Amino acid sequence: MSRTIHDVDAQRARWWRYRTGQHLTLEAGKDFALGGLARYADDPDLRLVFLPSDPDGDPVPLDSETLDWLKEPRPTPYGGRPPRWGHRTRATSTALVMYEQYRDDAGWGQYLALHRHGGVELAHGNLAYPVRDTRVFALRQIVGLTWIAVALQSEVADRWHVNPPFELTVALRHANGAVLGSFAEGWPEPQTVFWDSAACIEDDILLRWEVDGVDAEVLALEVGDRLEQAFGSTLRRHLANRGDYAGRFDPRFGF
Repeated sequence: MSRTIHDVDAQRARWWRYRTGQHLTLEAGKDFALGGLARYADDPDLRLVFLPSDPDGDPVPLDSETLDWLKEPRPTPYGGRPPRWGHRTRATSTALVMYEQYRDDAGWGQYLALHRHGGVELAHGNLAYPVRDTRVFALRQIVGLTWIAVALQSEVADRWHVNPPFELTVALRHANGAVLGSFAEGWPEPQTVFWDSAACIEDDILLRWEVDGVDAEVLALEVGDRLEQAFGSTLRRHLANRGDYAGRFDPRFGF
């Protein structure tokens, strides 16, 4: 049955209330994207959050069996090297978390979480790097992590019968003046000859999608397209411009 505009508005309001508590709104200012689990992270560059239709639901049991399932090694859906989420795990009141913590007095460097409500979340603090005096966000790594998260969300939805629609939110912190880098083959990198020097003019980036069916590749590549636009470009530099992967996502990168 198709949804009415009132149904759509009610669903968006439900997601908005949840995201507001997570500081996943541009009005959050200096606390942007640092609510919820991210308050334990060590200055993340990227935060990605899936919300199911009912963010207050609890279809996923937070038990040892679920944690073992989450920890299972999985090849990346795009054929590249997988990220390392860390060897530490824990439960919280809302989620099961895999994370890396380099010192006991430090925050989480990166984490992957499965929430009780059936949504997947991740954050990563090593996706922006300096080139001379310019902050550079790693485009292919962000697209790759999105692809991984979407594929995992599809697994979760099938295993625990988590119903669509879903909302996907992608947040990048401290983006003003930054550029994109880590491009596919055939595109010049920042501060090299023929480089497209378009920079982001927004303080932070907040992108969101409403998803009824989850196609991991299509959604991940669309995230790449939207990131290009947010940083002032209409190029698709996550797709190779030449070589064996010409016209396709180039998976030859690490984290």
